[in-house]
Amino acid sequence: MALISIILGILIDRHWDGLKQWQRFDWFTRFNQWLLEKTSSHLHNPTLKFLALLALPVFATMLVQQMTDDWLSPFAFLFALLVFVYCLGSLDIEQTLESLIKAITDNDEVNRNALFEEITGESSAADDETMIDDVMQASMNTIIERLFGVVFWFAILGPVGAVLYRFSQQLFNQYETDPVLGKSAERMLELLNWIPTRFLSISFGITGHFEGALAAYKENKETDRTQRYLLIDICHGALEGNQREEKAAYLTAFRGLILRSLIVWISSIALLTLLGWS
Repeated sequence: MALISIILGILIDRHWDGLKQWQRFDWFTRFNQWLLEKTSSHLHNPTLKFLALLALPVFATMLVQQMTDDWLSPFAFLFALLVFVYCLGSLDIEQTLESLIKAITDNDEVNRNALFEEITGESSAADDETMIDDVMQASMNTIIERLFGVVFWFAILGPVGAVLYRFSQQLFNQYETDPVLGKSAERMLELLNWIPTRFLSISFGITGHFEGALAAYKENKETDRTQRYLLIDICHGALEGNQREEKAAYLTAFRGLILRSLIVWISSIALLTLLGWS
């Protein structure tokens, strides 16, 4: 039933405007602060600290998942769907991208700059080419965090996988500037993102310009660029044939590539479900 949960979850997130108020992690932030205060004199190893913060949501989800092990039971399906939708975060990045494309097409500088700042967190770009790169990189990070990473681990491990991924991401967001916990969270995310990143890269090649994506992958390996840039390099390769100078058209092609890749993922999960592998 993972496939049905994924499809329904994405549809619910996309069309239920009031969902955002429920997709909050304030309680987790407060819990982390409380736990660190209580264990500061006992836990000194940064890895153990990180695992201790992650333990509550992961083991609580694992407990409920094991209690409702039969995926055909209505409660198990409902639990899986609720966890998946909660862990998706919010997919409004797709709508924000659409609004940015419209602002560029209409030469609406005010909205364009406001939407650029909303997507990237930066007030302005140095030039048009930098703007495209910044928007695509920030959008890719958000899409991996809120969609593809959650979908992958949910398909592999069920609700536990979605919680493991999303709460690891939350810990990274909370302690990114912390020299101790931030490093542990970053290493965990690199591990969790390794397979989804490569699967998404393959999806870009399948749904975009395959030879361009392959050439970009080889160049990325030769120049030893980090995993962070792998997806964006391959994305640009998969969009070969589109002119970057045409900002609106290029971002439209980028948005289409993401949507087609999502269809490939859902189709793959459907095939694995039919074969009894998911």
